[in-house]
Amino acid sequence: MKTELESPADGLPALEASNRNGAEHQAKVDAHFELHSTGWRDVYHDNGVEGAIYRKRLEIILEWIDKLATPAGEKALEIGCGGGRMTVALAQRGYNVSAIDSAANMLAITRQHAANMKVSEFISTNLGDAHALNFPNQTFALVVAVGVAPYLHSPRNALAEMARVVRPDGFVLVTAGNRWRLGHLVDPWLFPAIQPMRSVLGKLLRRPEKSHSSSKWPPIRFDSIRDMDRWLSNAGLTRIKTTTVGFPAPTVFERMIVGSRLAIKLNESLQRLVDHDVPGIKWAGMDYVVLAKKLAG
Repeated sequence: MKTELESPADGLPALEASNRNGAEHQAKVDAHFELHSTGWRDVYHDNGVEGAIYRKRLEIILEWIDKLATPAGEKALEIGCGGGRMTVALAQRGYNVSAIDSAANMLAITRQHAANMKVSEFISTNLGDAHALNFPNQTFALVVAVGVAPYLHSPRNALAEMARVVRPDGFVLVTAGNRWRLGHLVDPWLFPAIQPMRSVLGKLLRRPEKSHSSSKWPPIRFDSIRDMDRWLSNAGLTRIKTTTVGFPAPTVFERMIVGSRLAIKLNESLQRLVDHDVPGIKWAGMDYVVLAKKLAG
């Protein structure tokens, strides 16, 4: 039987390829957020369904955080601080916040928002990587990563890092892009089961795949709720609360089939069903939202 000591090169090419792919993925993500930082700053003011979804997601998350009743002065980490809304909201709730992002422009926007809201003294900002957090073990009472997982090349590794830096009896609050969201189930081109065959189908239908190099969007991933739950458990985190949120305008072959006003009404109606725990629809929202706890011992 071979051992790693007997064959130190075994697996090295795969590891190098993984690291290289991860670096390439991150470079695309960083370039996107540097270029579109003001758009992400302003998304909460959007009058369409997108803005409504982001506002509702923030509302749910802050309600959950308020119910934790964490004493003032505790340390919180926000990963992917973006436009700074969550960062400022945490500071206003008495947390001392370490806010990190992989895009310098996003950090600048967060600092400006903190200054405008007069909470700068409670916030520190730094460039950071969710896959390798530059903090000691068991530093934070709360770790928050909202809208981050879809842009990670390894959410599993990032969750392990979050579990490492949160203290025992502390909390981790994350969101993930839901692979089985309703919008993907009703659009035959986005149906999750066909995604491995999508490039082949695109050629057959003479529908070229969009190139990330020319697209507004970087590579985005959608994970199943089951996968996220497993990664949380493997990281030593126990789920306390879960839900889904957000129903973007329905599409067919990625083309909107309703107007903006109807899309907003549909989102509100479907979200009410989620909030009332209606079976099936409860797990069909755009984002999976999870509050988890790191149990002591």
